[in-house]
Amino acid sequence: MKDSCSGALKVVVTLVLLLSTASFAWTQTPEPAARKGIDAGNQAWIDGVKRGEAAPIAATYADDGLDCGPTGECVRGRAAIEQEIKDLFAKRGRAQGAHVSSVGSVQQGDYVYEWGSAEASFATGNKLVERYLTVWHREADGSWKIFRNMVIPDDKTP
Repeated sequence: MKDSCSGALKVVVTLVLLLSTASFAWTQTPEPAARKGIDAGNQAWIDGVKRGEAAPIAATYADDGLDCGPTGECVRGRAAIEQEIKDLFAKRGRAQGAHVSSVGSVQQGDYVYEWGSAEASFATGNKLVERYLTVWHREADGSWKIFRNMVIPDDKTP
C-alpha cells in the first residue's frame, strides 16, 4: 500500500532532527544490544542487495513498518515493502557492490534514531546513493526492527 506522505514526512524529519539536537534526553548512546541489532540490519541490506534477495531486507522491518522514498511516497507493512524491493530488483538487478555508513544515532527508550548513507552500484552502471533517517524499535522479543525508514531528499529530488 503506497501512501503519499510528503508533507508529513518533512514534518517528521524536521521534528526528529530538531528534537535530537535540542534535547539532552535524546543524546543517549544506543545500548550495545541496539547497536548490534542495527548493524545486523544494515548488513542484511548490504547482503540482500548484492544477492538480489528482498526477503532478508524486508525481515529487518517491523510488521507495520513504513518505508518512504525521497519524494515522500511511502510503503506500509513488511509484505508491501518486500514487494517494492522485489520490483526494484526486477528493474535494476542485484548490486555488484553495496555499503552502509551509519553517521550517528541516539536512543530514546525503545527507539533508536539512526542516520547515514547507503550506496549500491549495479552492472548497468547505475548507482544508488541515498542519505537516510531510520527509526528502529525494540520489539517484544528484544529484537530491533525498522519502524520508519526515510530517504532524505537531496537538492536534485523534485
